[in-house]
Amino acid sequence: MTCQHCGTEISDKAIVCFRCGQSTSAPSAARPDARRRPAAQPLWLALTALLVLVAGGLYMARAASGQLPASVSYTVAALAAVVLVWRILKRRRT
Repeated sequence: MTCQHCGTEISDKAIVCFRCGQSTSAPSAARPDARRRPAAQPLWLALTALLVLVAGGLYMARAASGQLPASVSYTVAALAAVVLVWRILKRRRT
């Protein structure tokens, strides 16, 4: 095989040319742009997460003291299961 850049005869299994140092094949994937910043999360998402954390804290305080009806506990457990299944399905699609 000959190098495409300098014309030197090189081994068929060579990854780079020993004379000029150039790669013998094209890159398999484009390099990601290091300067690109991730997209900012919307404000409503942060506020919703904060409200969920506060409600969860209040729920756990009431549940620990035994002042919570069983129906509320079952509802919270069902919502947690729905969110968990939704996240698993979403992750499998991407």
